[in-house]
Amino acid sequence: MRRRLSNPKAIAERGEEIYAKNRADLEAEHLGKFAAIDIETEGIYIGESAEDAFAAARAHAPNGLFHLVKIGEQGAFRVGYVADARVDWLFR
Repeated sequence: MRRRLSNPKAIAERGEEIYAKNRADLEAEHLGKFAAIDIETEGIYIGESAEDAFAAARAHAPNGLFHLVKIGEQGAFRVGYVADARVDWLFR
């Protein structure tokens, strides 16, 4: 029996390996969509949104471990941060 990964970094690395193996096909057919990648079975579940991809993945593997990517992008989401004391509207 294969040992189940529990380290988030290891899960992400495994998901990226699987994505890299399938990159050409995924980007040709599903550019801009989301993919939930089952790191144990290598199943790839596509959705228009992150929620759709994850729901499809959970329907097939309720106990699976998934890595989420936006196909053709560096990450699934973009996060920003502003370090400016004059910007106080963030906390109102």
